[in-house]
Amino acid sequence: MVRVAICEDDKYFQNKENELLKSYFEKNKIDHDIQIFESGNELLRNYRNEYNIIFLDISLEGMDGIEIARQLREKQASAYIVFLTAYVEYCLEAYKVDAHRYLLKNDENLQHKMYECMDSIMRKISNTAIKINLDVQGGILSIEPSMIMFAESKGHKVTIHVYGDGQESKEYSMYDRLSNLQSLLKNYGFIRIHQSYLINENYLKNVYRYTAELEDGTCLGISKKYYKETEDYFIHMKEI
Repeated sequence: MVRVAICEDDKYFQNKENELLKSYFEKNKIDHDIQIFESGNELLRNYRNEYNIIFLDISLEGMDGIEIARQLREKQASAYIVFLTAYVEYCLEAYKVDAHRYLLKNDENLQHKMYECMDSIMRKISNTAIKINLDVQGGILSIEPSMIMFAESKGHKVTIHVYGDGQESKEYSMYDRLSNLQSLLKNYGFIRIHQSYLINENYLKNVYRYTAELEDGTCLGISKKYYKETEDYFIHMKEI
């Protein structure tokens, strides 16, 4: 799943960018999710490091695209940033925030330029595992979702249990809600089995008597609310 954010306050270009990107992804059979933000404040307020690519306009009400990009980089955002704008004079500033491309809206070859840009980004993504950034105690944890076995909620903290690659699993704690982490990981094969547990389907070994057994032997309780859904999911997974 490739996740894209478009930050654009012009309805015409919102639709144009969205359609060009959808066309590109469908043509190349790439699973994708595109979200549109109408202001920099809206993007920054909702940003959780889940986006792989961000398309930014320069001229936005309240905060310009360059400043948005700076703040995203301060948040440790590793996304590929593409400026799509009508203003050519900000090109140098754009590359100071590590922009991948600087495209002009009035370019008659915009579709070709957009597709060339996406080809370049997709080559880079295919050569590196997609990672997410989590604000854990001690700093930012940059991790592949596939390395997370499960997460559990205790009080105001969420503990992430990370696969240890032949060694003991590691744990990282963060102040957040499990529902927020579930939203972040929704496209990476995670299922909720309890108010307190979110598990990675790749580590699910067995489901029995309101219990989920993981590959490393960990057993977690499944609540009545989630049991039927978890059991059906497990049966379907085994049939594939």
